[in-house]
Amino acid sequence: MIIIILTSMAPKPLDILKKGLMKFSERIKVHKNKLNAKLSQKETISLMDEQWLDHEANTVDEQQVLDNLEAASDYERGLAQLDENGKAIVKRLREWAGDLVKVVGKKWKRTNFCLP
Repeated sequence: MIIIILTSMAPKPLDILKKGLMKFSERIKVHKNKLNAKLSQKETISLMDEQWLDHEANTVDEQQVLDNLEAASDYERGLAQLDENGKAIVKRLREWAGDLVKVVGKKWKRTNFCLP
């Protein structure tokens, strides 16, 4: 009798980052496709939509960071070689993957007490 025990291995850091990019890409896909369809038909889009396509919906920088980390001899060394922007992209990808809790703020709510 052979018993195989499957253990749950933690996902590799690169896999987490790829998952984050995939989730983000899926989330923006419909809106991005609509805007690109309008542009391909020579229709105009709003300035806000144009800026969104150029910045938030543009995943070139995220893909470049993933490519750099994959090409590195190991993940930690590749991460250490990233500049501040690259490290911010890694953090954002981890947030999108659900691996990192997004910190909104460090302020505590202040409760006012009424004293007699």
